[in-house]
Amino acid sequence: MKEIVQSAWWIVYYLDKEWEPRYLLIKRHALSGKIERVAPKWKIQIWEDEKKAAIREIWEEAWLKKEELIVKQLLWTTSLRSSETKAWHLDKDVTYFLMKFTWDPNSVKLIEWEWYIWVYKRATIEEVLWLMYYADIRELVRKSYFAIKEEKKNQWVKANFFDKL
Repeated sequence: MKEIVQSAWWIVYYLDKEWEPRYLLIKRHALSGKIERVAPKWKIQIWEDEKKAAIREIWEEAWLKKEELIVKQLLWTTSLRSSETKAWHLDKDVTYFLMKFTWDPNSVKLIEWEWYIWVYKRATIEEVLWLMYYADIRELVRKSYFAIKEEKKNQWVKANFFDKL
């Protein structure tokens, strides 16, 4: 029986000057040899929970510090099973989080190492939906976009409630 890998993915965004969400994507060489754009992700270590793994990995992949991140919500959990026997086909349980980056987006850095080759610091929702290979992740990003916009609208209503009375 194959090992089931515990994995954490996170949809990382910040708000630009117009309060539009911009997303962090990583362009990498997949183990299969394809070039793909993905949200930051990786394996959960035995001593970690999903949130700690997400924050550790975001530091390792994009040098974002935990003080610069707010875990907004758990988006989804799923189990991915493969009948393939190739080394890069893993059975995984995946937890997806939405995280807000609260610092200067220009501070995001990625050193070329392992199979990572580029980071998109300022991907718009349209760019994410076009660039991302995995349909289920595109759908999560799309849903997160509407959740972020709804939160912004609710904040505006709260801030301006008494002015409208």
